[in-house]
Amino acid sequence: MSINFKNLALKSIPYLASIAGGVLLFTVALDNINDPVLADLISNISASLLAIPIVFLLYDYTNYRISRRLHENMAGNMDDKINVLVLHIVLVLRKALGLRGDATLLKINSMQMLREHQIAEKLRLRTEHVNLLHQYYGELENIIYRYGRENIMSDEHMHLLSEMTREISHLVNEHNLRGNRKIVAKHVQNIIDKIIDWLDSGAAIAMKFEQLLDAASKPDSPSPDKKAHF
Repeated sequence: MSINFKNLALKSIPYLASIAGGVLLFTVALDNINDPVLADLISNISASLLAIPIVFLLYDYTNYRISRRLHENMAGNMDDKINVLVLHIVLVLRKALGLRGDATLLKINSMQMLREHQIAEKLRLRTEHVNLLHQYYGELENIIYRYGRENIMSDEHMHLLSEMTREISHLVNEHNLRGNRKIVAKHVQNIIDKIIDWLDSGAAIAMKFEQLLDAASKPDSPSPDKKAHF
């Protein structure tokens, strides 16, 4: 979470004013007031003025730590949700392209080597594939809206995922309305590019995605493609 120094300076004004007031009152009471009762009263007021900033600074610091931890947890949860959806999209595309074997990070990266004419030749989009892609499009849109609104998602990731959802939407619309294989293949190629861009956008994202792939490949683990109903 970045620090806005302008906001920090503005928030510091009441604290500094309270400290200055406390020091001023204490100085006045010390040097100019002979009545011990009045001097004691002013000393107590000055002590309160000095204590107030400390109390609020401790509160702000505690609130900052809690907010930061919550932000980090939400960011990690967001990455996990996106990785699962990206894996589902990969599995659908691999199925539609007739690519066999377990989906590994190396095989997913190699999908980027497929040219548009190769995709057009291999691609066999069935109704269930299109329906799943449309479902994942909606889920990604919800994630972008929710985490973007809460400033959890970076502008770079928001832009990347928005482009991915747009390509999925274009693919579904083209398949349903006109069915031009060349245009559909181009959208598939663009989706693959955006998937690779997502995996390359951070070491932590790639590591979590690889762990997800490893977990999905274990026979005693629930595989993500079970959600895809293949």
